[in-house]
Amino acid sequence: MKYRNVLIAALSFVLILSSAHNASAELVPKKDLADVLPAANVFVRKETPFGHYLGYSANGGYLVGVAYLTTEVVPNETWGYRDQIVTLVGVDIEGKITGVKVLEENETPRYTRGLLNDESWFLEQFKGKTAGDDLLLGINIDGITGATISSSSITRAIESSLELVIEKVLNGDVEKVSPFMHLVIYHFIWQINFIFLWLLLAIAFIAFIKKSRMLRYLVFGITIVYVGFLKGGGFSLVDLLNIGSLSLPVFLNNLYWYSLVIITIGLTIFAGRFYCGWLCPFGAVSEVLFGIVPVEYKVSRQADKYLKFIKYLILALIFSISFLLLNKALAIYLTSILEPFATFFKLYGDIINWFWLISILIISSLISRFYCRYFCPLGAFFAILSGLCALLKIRKLNVELPQNTCKGCKKAQKVCQMDAIFYDEVRKRPRIDTKECFLCNTCVAACPVASAAKIKKKGNE
Repeated sequence: MKYRNVLIAALSFVLILSSAHNASAELVPKKDLADVLPAANVFVRKETPFGHYLGYSANGGYLVGVAYLTTEVVPNETWGYRDQIVTLVGVDIEGKITGVKVLEENETPRYTRGLLNDESWFLEQFKGKTAGDDLLLGINIDGITGATISSSSITRAIESSLELVIEKVLNGDVEKVSPFMHLVIYHFIWQINFIFLWLLLAIAFIAFIKKSRMLRYLVFGITIVYVGFLKGGGFSLVDLLNIGSLSLPVFLNNLYWYSLVIITIGLTIFAGRFYCGWLCPFGAVSEVLFGIVPVEYKVSRQADKYLKFIKYLILALIFSISFLLLNKALAIYLTSILEPFATFFKLYGDIINWFWLISILIISSLISRFYCRYFCPLGAFFAILSGLCALLKIRKLNVELPQNTCKGCKKAQKVCQMDAIFYDEVRKRPRIDTKECFLCNTCVAACPVASAAKIKKKGNE
C-alpha cells in the first residue's frame, strides 16, 4: 500500500509536468500562428535557443518558416508605454517577415485603439522586411501619431528579434550596418524632431522676455500643429502616472518623450506654470478660441475661488486610485475621459468624450481658460509643484507688477486670463497668485506704470 501511494504520487507528478509542457506547447493558438505564417499548417514548439515555433507545409514535409513572440526572444526590448507588448512575428526561410500580430498590450487606448489589430496599417508595414533592412521609425516605418513610445517599442523589438531568429534558428548571415552607424541612424536621426521641441521652447522664452503678442501667437500656432496634432497632444496626466509607477520607456528610443518630460517638469520647478501658458496645445486652442469669440462671461471672484478646487479634487481622486488602490488601469481610464486632449487632437473618443470636449470648447469660448482653471488635474499638479518650489525658493522666474508705484487702475487684473491677480485695497498694490499664474505676461504689457518704466528706461539708454 505504501509503495503504491508513492507510485501514484510519482505518476501524478509526471502528469503535472506533462500538462505543463503541453500548456507551453499551446502557448500561442494555431490560428494566430497561421495568421503570421500562412504557408504553414503544422507547428512544432521548440524551446532552444529561445521559445519559437517551426512551421511546416501541409503534410509536415518541409520547413516553411518560423513564428515567435518578441517577448521570448528579446524581452527587454518589448516594453511599451505601460507594459510589455506581446508581438507575434512570422518569418519565412528566406528571412522575410510574413506577418505581425499583437497578441497582448496595455497601451493607452486613446492613442492605439484600432491601430494594433489584425488589419492595422502600422503592422502591415513590416511584411516583406528582412534583417538586412534597418527598421527606422519615421524613415521606412511610419509611427502611430501620439504613440511614439508604443510604435518604437514594437519596431525595435521586431528588428532585434529578427536578427536573432535568422542567425540562431534559420542559420542565416545577417548583413547590417555598423553598430555605430545604426546607433546614429536609429537613435538620433529618426528622432531629430525632438530638437524642434527645444527650439520651440527658446522661441517661447524670447516671446516672454519681449512680451511680444505676435511671437506668442506664433508659438501657439506651432504648438497646436506640432505638439498637438503631429505629436499627439503634449504632456498628459497619464505621463505622470507612468512616471510615478516607474513605467519608463527606453531612453534612446524615446528622446522626444523624455525631452517633453524634462521641459515640462523642469519649467514648473524653475519657472512655474510656463508650460501651461505657452506650450500646452489644448491651452493654446482655448486661448485662441476665447480671443476669437466677442462675447465674454466673467465668473465672480467668490465662485472662481471655489471652482478652482475642482481640479485638485480630480487630481487627488486619480492619484488615490492609481497609487493607493493600485488600480492604474482605472486611473488612466478616468484620465482619458477627463482630459480632452486625445479627443481633440486625434479625433478619438466615445460619446462621453465628445460631449465633454464640445462642452469645454463652448464654455472656453466664453470664459477664459475654463478647463485650465477649473478642471485640469495636470494643471493642479503643476500648481502644487510650482507653489512648493516657490516656498523652497527654487523657482527663479516670476511675473512682477509695480508695487510702490501702482496707480490702482487695475488694468492688469482685468486682462488676467486665470483671475490670478488680486488688488489689495489696504496696501494699494496688486498681488499675483503664483500657483495659478501661467506667465503669459499679458498683465505686465497692460500695466501703464510698467509700460512707462520700460519707455523711460529705453530713453535713458
